[in-house]
Amino acid sequence: MASVVALQEAQEKLAELLDRVESGEEIVIERAGRAATKLVLIPRLELPPGSRVGGQNLLGITYIAPDFDEPMSDEELKDWGY
Repeated sequence: MASVVALQEAQEKLAELLDRVESGEEIVIERAGRAATKLVLIPRLELPPGSRVGGQNLLGITYIAPDFDEPMSDEELKDWGY
């Protein structure tokens, strides 16, 4: 079960709350007596050395060509088997 903390307290003790979350606790932050958000631990993504996350190059930069959504030419369609 998650601990409940008022927004004012969360603002004052954010570092402490993050330490608690890192140790496995879930914390709900209330605003005006209503649950507004929940602090939870984000699991670390362990990737093998040299792997890339979808669409990123080795520097972590994602590139999309300016014309990525332009229609393909007849020649390109033929190359793709259409």
